[in-house]
Formats: sequence, structure tokens, C-alpha cells
Amino acid sequence: MKWTIHELRKLQNIDKEFDGVVNLSSYIENTDIIRISPVDIIGNFEIYDDSLYEFYFDIRCTLTLSCAITMVEVPYEIDISVEEIFSQDINDDFNNIEGITIDLLPIIWSNIILEKPIRVISENAYEKSDFENIEFEEETKENVFANLINYKK
Repeated sequence: MKWTIHELRKLQNIDKEFDGVVNLSSYIENTDIIRISPVDIIGNFEIYDDSLYEFYFDIRCTLTLSCAITMVEVPYEIDISVEEIFSQDINDDFNNIEGITIDLLPIIWSNIILEKPIRVISENAYEKSDFENIEFEEETKENVFANLINYKK
């Protein structure tokens, strides 16, 4: 999912649509994602004033996450639509084009991470787990400032 500006300008008159499958397995390192299926990307692009490149695409994949209660693997489907604008001019409202290439992989990954839930719970998780009612005894704590009364200069 990487194009040069020149490739996009040529494709603008031929075919503005793109689709593909990307493997983001290397991206899940140091995350709580156990597995990620190959990511399907389907979309198109528009070029405005030879400086704005607007991409519309759908991201579909399945994340395998760990259940927050039972630690069982839970599949979580992601199906989102994204609109991203790249610009050759430096602008805070758009993604800046560095060099002559536009790479969608970081954008795809960041949208997947934004869509990922903080925690998932598997079906019947509450039935499979045994919660014991644990009662805690209240401990009396000494006030650390109470001893200052006895302190004299």
C-alpha cells in the first residue's frame, strides 16, 4: 500500500481504485493482540490541485484478543471506513508527504489500534469463572501526623 506521487498521477487517468491484502503480524509485537488476520484493504483515491491526495478505503480484519476474565482467546472483527488526506504542503490538517511516496500501512495500523477495544469478554465468561467473596478486615492505620504534637523545637 505504497505509491509514489508519479504513480498516483498516472493511475488517476487509468484506475483510481485499489485493493489488496496486507500482513501486519510484525506490528502486533509489544501489544495485547495475540494474532491478526491478513488485513483486506479496498478503496480509491482522488487528486485535487496536484497537491492534495485523498484516500477512501475500508479496513477489514480479525484480531485475536485475550478475554479479560478467563484469558480465553476471543476473535474481534474490525470493519471500518477511513478517509485520509495527504498533502505536499506542510499543514496540520493533513498527513504530510515525506519525500515522494505515500505509504498507507502506518495509517492502516493506527486505525486498527484506535478501533481495538480496551478489553474483551468471551461468551459465558461469567459462568466459567468462579468468583469467591473475599472479605477483608479493616486495618486501623495510625495517622502519621499525630506524632507531630509531641515534637518540640
